[in-house]
Amino acid sequence: MAGKGRAAYYGRGSMIERTPGVWRLRVMTSRGQVERIFRGSQTAAREALNQLAAEKPSLTRLPAAGDESVRTFGQLLDKWLEHLKARGRAPKTLAENKREIETRIRPRLGAISVTELTAEHLDDAYSAWLTEGLSASSVHRHAAVVSAALTQGVKWGWLDANPAQRASAPTAAPKRELVTPGPDQVVKLIRAAEKSDPIMATAIALAFITGGRRGELAALRWSDVDFGGGTVRIERSLTQIGTDLTEKSTKTGRGRTVALDKRALSLLRRHRTWQCNLAKKAQSPLVTDPYLLSDNANGARPIEPSKITDRFVSVRGKARIRGVRFHDLRHAHVTQLLGAGVDATTVATRVGHASTRMTLDRYAHALPAGDVAAAAVIGALLPA
Repeated sequence: MAGKGRAAYYGRGSMIERTPGVWRLRVMTSRGQVERIFRGSQTAAREALNQLAAEKPSLTRLPAAGDESVRTFGQLLDKWLEHLKARGRAPKTLAENKREIETRIRPRLGAISVTELTAEHLDDAYSAWLTEGLSASSVHRHAAVVSAALTQGVKWGWLDANPAQRASAPTAAPKRELVTPGPDQVVKLIRAAEKSDPIMATAIALAFITGGRRGELAALRWSDVDFGGGTVRIERSLTQIGTDLTEKSTKTGRGRTVALDKRALSLLRRHRTWQCNLAKKAQSPLVTDPYLLSDNANGARPIEPSKITDRFVSVRGKARIRGVRFHDLRHAHVTQLLGAGVDATTVATRVGHASTRMTLDRYAHALPAGDVAAAAVIGALLPA
């Protein structure tokens, strides 16, 4: 008699009770090995095994609503998304995962029984997506979603092994080379923005001065700026999904205080004066704690992160600078500091990197000058 965790063999197949009343059925058919999860008594499971061995169509149908004896990959994807949401995954990440699932993954793979999904199914899907014109990087991202859902399915006991581990997902394209605009280019960008978009002039300057991420800068309020202490506190980030804005913690989940010099503080004072004058002109008094970057005269609503990106493209054109993104101002901040000899720990703390190692790995190109200086110091200790 089959017991929990013990296999019983019947002809070409086997069955094992994984948990009380839940059976894993396996049988060799003309299509190869077929596996099903069945719920019911041992007698009913044995009958289901016999039907599976006989390749009867009743066991190869798609599951009816509420029928969990044959669960599909699409059902696993739904359950996995619910799991991510319950565990606090960022709304933007959830939205992106759902978009990839609904546009590509579910239409191609969703109807397949999760226990019958094979590496061949996955490779066929990857090849089809490439043929449809998706880049290798896009297909690689789809494959990552597929693999993550299947890994969770293994943990839940929906299947025994992750077929994605045997599939051949395309390799993602190499990461884009870091573009680091120099100080002269940053000045040109700020000057170009000052003429038509003072909010973007301040955003560009802040990105270069603090190394803040786009969402972090959009979430700044004036209460985060300490003019007396010469600092700005970065502890929130603005996430945008469509037109919905959500404040959350920073990427690493930790806030940080960034020191500002006199010129940076002067720039912020000028921007605050501009914002106050705008509120008076619009007869819309500033709210109690206005956002530092806001298109509203009263500062009640922050600038949308997507608008920062779009308006930066416009400013870049006016400055006649090509190939630079708003996020590259953050890269410029790190590169300039490391090149000037500021220690990596300080730089990592300013920009909110999870570790100093990440700073050094990503920005190793900025270190040669410091290495030359180190060689000169140690070499001077030797006799001539």
